[in-house]
Amino acid sequence: MYICLCNGYREAEIASAAQCGASTPEEAFHRLGNGPCCRRCLPTAQAIIDREIEMCEGLKISGLAQVAELV
Repeated sequence: MYICLCNGYREAEIASAAQCGASTPEEAFHRLGNGPCCRRCLPTAQAIIDREIEMCEGLKISGLAQVAELV
C-alpha cells in the first residue's frame, strides 16, 4: 500500500528503512531518496516505523531468552 503519495513510498519500503535503522519518517525517507513533501503521511509512516522497531526489539528479547536457557 502506498503511504507517501508525493514520493510514491510504499509501506514495505518504509518498514525496510526502519529495519535498517531509521527511527523517524524523515530518516526513512532520506534513506529511500527524498525527504517528506506535504508531510501528511508522517503519522502513518511513524506508526510503521514504531511497529518495526517493536518487532525487532521483541526478536532480540526472545533471542536473549533462548541464549539464557542454554547457559
